[in-house]
Amino acid sequence: MNGPAIPPEPIEDQLRREQERFSFALEAADMVAWDWDVVGDEVLRSRNADRVLGLDSGGATGSGREFLSLVHPEDRERVRLALHRAVHEGAEYDEELRLLRPDGTVRWVADKGRVTRDETGKPVRMSGVMFDITERKLAEQALRQSEGHLQFIADATATYLAHCNAERRYVFVNRAYAERFGLTPDQIVGRTVAEVLGDGAYESIRPYMERVLAGETFQYELNLEYPGIGRRHMHCSYTPEPDAHGRIVGWVAALMDITDRHRLEQALRESEESLQEADRRKDEFLATLAHELRNPLAPIRHALEILQIQGSPEPGLQWTRNVIGRQVEQLTRLVDDLLDISRITRGKIELRQERVELSAILDRALETSRPLIEASRHHLAVIVPEEPLSLLADVTRMAQVVSNLLNNAAKYTRAGGHVELSAEREADHAVIRVKDDGIGIPPEMRPRVFDMFTQVDTSLERAQGGLGIGLTIALRLVELHGGTLEVESAGPGQGSELIVRLPLAPETAVPPPDIQETRGEIPGEIPGPRSVLRILVVDDNEDSADSLAIWLGLMGHDARTAHDGPQALAVAQEYRPDLIFLDIGMPGMNGYEVARRLRQQPETRDVTLIAVTGWGQDEDRRQSREAGFDQHLVKPLEPKALEKLLAGMAPRA
Repeated sequence: MNGPAIPPEPIEDQLRREQERFSFALEAADMVAWDWDVVGDEVLRSRNADRVLGLDSGGATGSGREFLSLVHPEDRERVRLALHRAVHEGAEYDEELRLLRPDGTVRWVADKGRVTRDETGKPVRMSGVMFDITERKLAEQALRQSEGHLQFIADATATYLAHCNAERRYVFVNRAYAERFGLTPDQIVGRTVAEVLGDGAYESIRPYMERVLAGETFQYELNLEYPGIGRRHMHCSYTPEPDAHGRIVGWVAALMDITDRHRLEQALRESEESLQEADRRKDEFLATLAHELRNPLAPIRHALEILQIQGSPEPGLQWTRNVIGRQVEQLTRLVDDLLDISRITRGKIELRQERVELSAILDRALETSRPLIEASRHHLAVIVPEEPLSLLADVTRMAQVVSNLLNNAAKYTRAGGHVELSAEREADHAVIRVKDDGIGIPPEMRPRVFDMFTQVDTSLERAQGGLGIGLTIALRLVELHGGTLEVESAGPGQGSELIVRLPLAPETAVPPPDIQETRGEIPGEIPGPRSVLRILVVDDNEDSADSLAIWLGLMGHDARTAHDGPQALAVAQEYRPDLIFLDIGMPGMNGYEVARRLRQQPETRDVTLIAVTGWGQDEDRRQSREAGFDQHLVKPLEPKALEKLLAGMAPRA
């Protein structure tokens, strides 16, 4: 089947669908996005705000005064002052507060915002997000109450005492036991176990009494049914009591009521299981969200490259293409960062280490970050040593670290500033420094700069600050490589310097991996002549498949499309492609099954098979490798990565 001749869906419509997906993500996460016109006191809210805030406004707008009226009276003045300091003093706005909804219910929320200022420094807008944290606050309150119960139990330890008297009867001897259960001392002190607990409970512990009379010291836990107070969980400790000749004539027993502790332990186990389940569902949600966002990003990127190849030199259209390209890059980075921080915090990230020259890592990082630096009109200086410095590192991940540091410097340095990337050898370590003359870091913020979601500057637009997880990811990746990451700054307005120290590679190093698993990039240059290739694009998203096929055609290749598994198998058998780009998450027959069947057919057994998908978790990569894929690429494809991939391929014999 030949590739379609009609152009893909207009980019404007695809961007509108993308906005609808983001709105769905906000609703699924109980997150409200808001934008406050500080001058006109008008607040624009995301469409799920009425449900979260308990309003019935029937619209997406309101005012700052209306929001403050919803804040619990005990929190209102604190929130008002925090907003005032953020707008007029440049302070950070990050508050946890209670909302008193019109129906009388109270919900806890975390509210964060950033102020936008005009060229004169006057505040004009404030944008932010609000999360519902009621369940977390209730859990914290329950934990504080549980700690109080534990303290009470600790105070009561070893106060319930009894011993065997001369008549060999097990007798309670202290008043605390009576007081613990609301009984009078006469009902406990001097009375036997059978009299206090009843015959049933007495018979349940009688075997233990016989054991202690034989000289055994031991402890155990049991449930006892007490008359009038119900079942209690008890910890019992028995100690034999000998006479002057060493004969066992009785015993002393300490009984501790651990019912509350037992219940608490059970509650904690259930809570831990619940948290683990919530964490698993969160990871599933992030993976699904990434997939759903990457799928529409792919045809947008393809359409953008088509426009770039066929585009008019008219300045207005070129500006439009550049804007769309930058925003697609930003969305892609945000999705990747969210998944990276989830993997790292769960310890699910695996390094693919090989011996690599530091210069290769720096070149790759500069290639990624240079557009942002140039867009900000910064002066970039690169200082590297002439001697080669070899590391044992994951090339992609370490390039990501350096790129994150460069991006951080670019974002927090005002237009026209200076950014310097340098490297040197210090003993048996390679040291990478990223220095800028930007806004600097206040002393009180330095211990927090590597914390997740931390933003140093409150005066820049939130869009420039990203999610606040870039440095967190960089620190974790450096530590996984056995290195350190430090920050230095003389204070506000004095710039900052981020310093990475990595151990140099030993004389022998692990070999590189056999199969490339990338995040949309192809490492290194692929030499070889450019050839016309027969390429089959398989994707149930027709916009994605058709736009990629058109893009490949404009690059000089012969491309066809298929939109489901059975069609892909039929076209591949007749078309005999050199390369197949195959989506994984297709309905009916998924990409894994299609790959396995392609490897079983003689006509396609040796075809180059590349997964191009919105699924990028470690488990997805493992499954694609087992199904027979040669590479696993994540949508949207990078233009340079695609060019490198195709440049070194030759048609099949």
